[in-house]
Amino acid sequence: MSLIEPKIALRFHAGDMTALETVIEHFQTRLFRMGLGFFKRPEEAADFAQDVFLRAFERREYYNPKRPFEHWFFKVAINLGRDRLRRQREFPAGHALPEKTVEPQAEVDAIAREERLLVQQALKNIKPRYRESLILRFEAGLSLENMAKSLGVPLGTVKSRLRRGLWAFHKAYQKLGGEIRHALPQSSKIAC
Repeated sequence: MSLIEPKIALRFHAGDMTALETVIEHFQTRLFRMGLGFFKRPEEAADFAQDVFLRAFERREYYNPKRPFEHWFFKVAINLGRDRLRRQREFPAGHALPEKTVEPQAEVDAIAREERLLVQQALKNIKPRYRESLILRFEAGLSLENMAKSLGVPLGTVKSRLRRGLWAFHKAYQKLGGEIRHALPQSSKIAC
């Protein structure tokens, strides 16, 4: 993960719009993927990413320029995601698959879409702290150290949450009928 240059972070902190544009370019893909992990639908993921940029810019005075920008920024994203999830009572079911496929690629796309929906449903069925950890690691691509700093927890807690989150995800995924391609080593039972 490349880092935002300190001079860009300082300009962002001061309210410079070109620095905001740089931050948007730098984080937009990762935020969109985080949004998909949290909310499933592309429209909601795009809204989430846009709202994170807006909230971060509105609250830029809370950023400490002596600290890494990414940690503060992802903390803003995590908190916004948590807030939105708390307000939602149900997760959207997603889009229906087409009844007929004409091209071979359409079938591949339908299977991939079905698999993504299954993954999203399995994520919904695990504890939020595990879901957040999996999303930050595999969707946002954060390192373990950056996850610890963004979540404000020790590195050992991040590792534990990831391990437990993977076990809980695999259990939930298999329960929904998904096929696990890579087995995890046997270990103690993890509560979903």
